[in-house]
Amino acid sequence: MSDVKTDARGVEIVEGASCVYGAPVGRSIALVEGVIDGFTPSGRVWVRIVRRAYGGGWSDSKERVHVGADRLVIVDALPESSHPTDAERQVQRRRERIATYRQRIAELEAGGEARGWESPEDALKHYRKWLAQEEAKCATHEPKQ
Repeated sequence: MSDVKTDARGVEIVEGASCVYGAPVGRSIALVEGVIDGFTPSGRVWVRIVRRAYGGGWSDSKERVHVGADRLVIVDALPESSHPTDAERQVQRRRERIATYRQRIAELEAGGEARGWESPEDALKHYRKWLAQEEAKCATHEPKQ
C-alpha cells in the first residue's frame, strides 16, 4: 500500500499545499480555504485554516482540523481576498475585548457605578483576570509580523 495521499481529484497531497474543502455548518456547507499541515496516523490530513466562507472566527474555532483526503481539493494557490482570515478576525475581536476591559477597569477605578451583572466587590477582579487572559492569548496566538 502506498503512503502517497491523493485528494478528491487524484492530485497528490503534500505538506504546504493550498486546499479547499466543504465543511458542514448546520444544514449547510461552508467553503474552507487552508494549507496542508501534515497527516494523522490514521491517514487523515491536517489542514491549517486560512479562511472560512462563513462561520468560524469565533473564540472556540479551531485553527487546525483533520479532514479526509477524499474530502478536499488541492489548488495551485489560494486566491487573493479582501476578507480577513479567521486568524485576523480572532485578533481583531481579541483587541476589541481588551479595549473594552481596559475602558471598564478605568471607569470602575474612577468610581464608576457597577452595572448589570457587575458587583462592586468583584467587577474589577473579574475584568483584570479577563484582561490578563486576553493579553496572554495575544502574546501566543497573534500572527508574527
